[in-house]
Amino acid sequence: MRASVLLFIGIFGAGAVAAFGQSQRQPATLDDLLMEIRALRADLKATAATTTRTQVLSARLSLQEQRISVLANQRADVTARLAIATRLRADSERQLQTFEETEGRNGSLGIGRAELEANLNVFKQMFAQNRDAEQSLRTQETDLSAQIAAEQNRWQDFNNRLDELERSLK
Repeated sequence: MRASVLLFIGIFGAGAVAAFGQSQRQPATLDDLLMEIRALRADLKATAATTTRTQVLSARLSLQEQRISVLANQRADVTARLAIATRLRADSERQLQTFEETEGRNGSLGIGRAELEANLNVFKQMFAQNRDAEQSLRTQETDLSAQIAAEQNRWQDFNNRLDELERSLK
């Protein structure tokens, strides 16, 4: 019985020594350390590249927001000026029509034909100037709206790229 106990202790001891030897880690070789350093450098490089891309895209997104804001302010200014120009054109058109309608009656009031023609030409010039100003402002408003739409598309593109970058970091 003693022999079997000794045999059991011997087998158990040998197994424990083998298990202890396996649980101890072998010292790292120089190649292992070199591979670990290379992996760390690659991780640092990838992190630096991602950080730089994030900063650049954030700056571009901010610039796009500023561009859109400036264009929106310009369009608001043009829209306000357009409302005034439209009112002036409508007023000058009514004045011209009123003058043309009353032109025949004014001849009997003792106003000369040359003076009537001169006044009519003044009203026609005012109307033409107001009409041209209104058309110019409408063109500017349309151009600014198109520029805003283009800049909003660029903003959306930068925002999408930031979203993709954020998803890649998860």
